[in-house]
Amino acid sequence: MGAEDSYLPKTIPSDTSTLLNEATVDLNIGTSEDPRIIKVGQSLNPQELGDFTTFLSNHRQAFAWSYEDMPGLDPDIVVHNIVTLPNIKPVKQKLRKMHPRVALLVKEELQRLLLANFIQPIDYPQWVSNVVPVTKATGKIQICTNFQDLNLACPKDDFPLPNIDQLVDLTAGHEMLSLMDGFSGYNQILIAPEDQHKTSFITPWGTFCYRVMPFGLKNAGATYQRAMTYIFHDLLHKTMEDYVDDLLGKSKRRRDHLFILAPLFERLIRFCLRLNPSKCVFGVLTGKLLGFIISIRGIEVDPAKIKAILEMPPPSNLKQLRSLQGRLQSVRRFISQLSDRCQPFHHLLRKNVHFEWDEHCQKAFDDLKAYLLSPPVLTPPRKGEPFYLYISVTDHALGAMISHRDACGKEQAIYYISRQSGTMIILHRELLVL
Repeated sequence: MGAEDSYLPKTIPSDTSTLLNEATVDLNIGTSEDPRIIKVGQSLNPQELGDFTTFLSNHRQAFAWSYEDMPGLDPDIVVHNIVTLPNIKPVKQKLRKMHPRVALLVKEELQRLLLANFIQPIDYPQWVSNVVPVTKATGKIQICTNFQDLNLACPKDDFPLPNIDQLVDLTAGHEMLSLMDGFSGYNQILIAPEDQHKTSFITPWGTFCYRVMPFGLKNAGATYQRAMTYIFHDLLHKTMEDYVDDLLGKSKRRRDHLFILAPLFERLIRFCLRLNPSKCVFGVLTGKLLGFIISIRGIEVDPAKIKAILEMPPPSNLKQLRSLQGRLQSVRRFISQLSDRCQPFHHLLRKNVHFEWDEHCQKAFDDLKAYLLSPPVLTPPRKGEPFYLYISVTDHALGAMISHRDACGKEQAIYYISRQSGTMIILHRELLVL
């Protein structure tokens, strides 16, 4: 490999929407000469389709089809401050070698960012980071900046992100959903002018810094979440939910859906927050939210997560076993007695243990796959109804299931919990479960 090949771009898959889990139809809220496409659920009847068309047309200002449509969030509401620890000196990374072909693509992207007023040239910066060019499915380059040194100098912003399980529970059981995504996400928030120089990055075409909040910057998620909580605080957990730049409108009755969307869109327009139409879908009965399938039926595991586990070969080393454990943890609320099922290969995770995948490990692996062929549909907690707690104690693990009962008395699981038990007498283990 020659020197000019030393810094070829990474490749990422196409930026497809992960919001959908049912068929949709396209609505054009623009004109035939200048189409503006929005996706809506295929289950909408003709009357509903007409109502959604009128509503979305009247609120098209909430969408951005290009950077020119994105004014940015009002800086009186939020700006991103970059606080650095006083005892850490600024770091200047040296320019990495870049393939000439990639350098030309980077130049094209820089021109686009300059035109959008996202970046600006800077002289004599104290902090300098390198860029990581990432090839998109279109063949164009997306510039990502390696803020590793700057991030190490920044204390953590402790503004909390929503609890994913709680958010999912609050969404399941609604008859109609609308799922939305912010246009260019973090870039809608300005960086405080006095901190912009800290985001400086170096390219073959010069040094630049960000005017808007880029991806990869520590505490960017907390800043965005703080802004969303401020804007939608009185709607959250009632008619909508939010996780950073993912917004969701929900209604118990489908006929009420546009009524609950109206105040949400009023806030979007008032605070200059823009949605990405290619990543939004309105009026659906089922949606994919943060790795879960949500509907009036309840909460289901994302089939893509199950498929990834079912297609995994038996682990042959510690790294592959940890990968399996990570995938299982992402669906743990759906698996009864997960820790007990995984017990045969827990000892392989200990230090200084020779890795040997024996027949006991393989049987546990096969049993887990068989269980995941038909995972349960979980129900969200229902206010005012009693909960039932079932506990399980074995020599190796503790487990519990929280459930409701439906009108016919049938058990409906809400959540499965499990963990390794350690060494304690049985009575203490039962108390620990509680």
